[in-house]
Order: sequence, then structure tokens, then C-alpha cells
Amino acid sequence: MIDVVGFLVSWLTLLGIYSILALTLNFESGVSGVTNFGKVLFYGVGAYTAAALTVYLVLILNGFDVTKTPPYSVEGIVALGQLAGQNPALNLALFALSLVLAFLAAGLLGYLLSYPILRVGPAFVGFTLLSSGELMRIFLQHFEPVGASKGLMSIPGPFAWVPEPRARELAFLGVVLALLALTYVVLDRLVNSPLGRTLRAVREDEVAALCLGKHVPRLKATVLFIGSGFTGVAGALLAYYLTAVNPGMFVPAVTFNVWAMIILGGMGNLRGSLVGAALLTLFDRLLTFLTPQLGITVISPDYVRWFSVGLLIVALLLLRPQGLLPEEPVRTPALEELEVALRGGGSG
Repeated sequence: MIDVVGFLVSWLTLLGIYSILALTLNFESGVSGVTNFGKVLFYGVGAYTAAALTVYLVLILNGFDVTKTPPYSVEGIVALGQLAGQNPALNLALFALSLVLAFLAAGLLGYLLSYPILRVGPAFVGFTLLSSGELMRIFLQHFEPVGASKGLMSIPGPFAWVPEPRARELAFLGVVLALLALTYVVLDRLVNSPLGRTLRAVREDEVAALCLGKHVPRLKATVLFIGSGFTGVAGALLAYYLTAVNPGMFVPAVTFNVWAMIILGGMGNLRGSLVGAALLTLFDRLLTFLTPQLGITVISPDYVRWFSVGLLIVALLLLRPQGLLPEEPVRTPALEELEVALRGGGSG
């Protein structure tokens, strides 16, 4: 028997997380022209920031000596599981604090990385960020305080104190969708503003933007701070949703999955990011959900997904390179007022 409600809750939660990634990547690469092949770097930083902060503080505030009972040890994992639902106020406070710190940690890292990528030139920005993501993953595999290759487990969620599992999942889904709405509103306001026009100018011709007096390095640093910050929030949500993180979760394939979403939906169109994320996450969840039900064990769902997504992207680039929803003109209040005035003058 297929649990339809469970499938929908699972899909919508992952859709919310991946939509934040797709929105921020489209803001960085589709609107601003910063080719970010290292999206998973900031995703992982946000996830590990939230996970480490939560597990360490839960143990410390409950009287554990983390030097003797670290959160990645068997004793620490068992203790976290026992303590997870005992203090609702602590869970919610740590969740809110983790979101803020995940945003700041990932955002500041993006801001700092904007300076070395300026030296390598636009052609090598993507590869520099890609290699930075791999360096982070290798570092985490050997960094014992966060569990090294094992990672961190039994991360107490914000609603771990809710006794009913389905109610717990729905409450977390509500938070994810609320943060997705906040991300969309903020980025949409930025894109449809004078800053958005400037970012498109930088994307089209960086040299021309410099000649017109635009501070391109500062603009790119600002874009990476905002985009990476919200990506860190998505990483924190993933850590709480899965209640575990490990370095194997943050491989380059995650970045290219998000790239597939914005190519499918439409580069430079934030609504297209949502469409692309919805289609690809639905396809992924259907494969994961239905394959065991159908008794298919010969072919892994991962292989089917990557083959299908690759074929779809190739076909889309050949037949509709602008994506399902092409980029739209910037809509600012000043422009709209000018159009109204021109229409009024023409009718008079």
C-alpha cells in the first residue's frame, strides 16, 4: 500500500529545500553571471554549522562533558536520541540560532571567496568554486570534531518533542515552505530593482559595467554573500530533516542537479527555478518511492535519474535553450510609473 500523504510530505519538504538552492543559483548565475559550480560548498557549510551547533550545545547544556562523550561517539549518539524531545524551548531556540549562524557562516564564506575568484578571471570562476567544494568535503572526511567520515547523527529536530510523527513532519514542512517564501520574496525584490538591472549589466559585459563606474568586485561579493547565505539555510534545513550529515552527502553531483533545475526552468527567471525544482524533485521522489514497490532491483534509481535528466537537458538545450520560462524584463516601480505616464501622454 502506497502512503500518498507520506510521499507528498517527503516531496514537498525536499522541494522546498531544493527550491531555495535553485533560486539562489539562478540569482547568482542566471541573473548576475557568477558561474557557481561550487554550490554544494555553501550547502555543506550550512548543514554542518547547524548540525555541530545543535549536537554540541544539547550535550553541553544537559551536563555532558563533550571531551569524554563527543556527539559522534556511540554514547553521544544514544544520549542525543534520549534528550531530543525533552526540552521543546531548547530545540526551537537552537533551530532559530542555527538558521541565523548557517546564513552568516555560508554567506561570509561566499563573500571571502569572491576575492580570489576575481583574480582567476570569469572563465575560471566555476572551476575555482568547484574545487573549493571538493576541498571542503575532503577536509570534513578527516576532521574528527564533526565525526570525520562518519559525520554527525541523531541531530535533535525543532519539533522532536511532538509525539505524533506525521504532525512533526507537517510542522517542519510548514517551516521549510515559509523559509522558501521568504527567500523568493527577498530575491525577487532584489532582481526587480535597480540592483537587478546593474547585475544584468555585469552579466552581459563586465568591462562595460566597470567603465560606467559600477563597482563589479563589490557587486559580486554582495551576490555571493546573499546567495550563499540562503544556501546555508537550505543546508541547515537538510541537516534537521535527515537528522544526520556526513561528507558523502555533499558531492559535486548535488551542484549539477541544481544546475539542471535552473536550465530546465529558465535561466534568469526565479519562477522558472521553482518549476525546474518541482519537476526534478518529483521525478526523483517518484523513482525512489516506486522502484521498491514495483520490485525493480536490477537498475538503481540513481542511474535512471541521471540518465533521464541528462537526456532531458540535452533535448531542452537543442529545442528550447531559454528553458520553460524565459527571462523576463526587470520590473521596477520607476519603470512602471514611466510606462503609465507614457500611456497617459499617448492617450491624451
